[in-house]
Amino acid sequence: MGNLQDDFETFVDTLSLCNLEGKKVALFGLGDQFTYPDTFCNGMGKLYEIIKDKGCVFVGAWPCEEYDFSDSLALIDGKFIGLALDEDNEPDLTDYRLKEWVKIL
Repeated sequence: MGNLQDDFETFVDTLSLCNLEGKKVALFGLGDQFTYPDTFCNGMGKLYEIIKDKGCVFVGAWPCEEYDFSDSLALIDGKFIGLALDEDNEPDLTDYRLKEWVKIL
């Protein structure tokens, strides 16, 4: 797993053509860290790979220490490139994480 949503697959071609020079970009991903520990929030990492060389500035990196997973394409320099959410296993943390993430944006 860890793929982009099906509806994003068609959007990727358009996204790769966008001029993002100087734009701030915040990414977030939704995953299941226990069922898919080796691909947790990979979709967020795939989006990052598509646009990382487009001149945009990524904001909203999020610490990974409070999660239980083994690997993720969304890890950049020891943090998630954006907010990682796990509604399947930690729905009680979503509101807190969102509020804290918005503060750093």
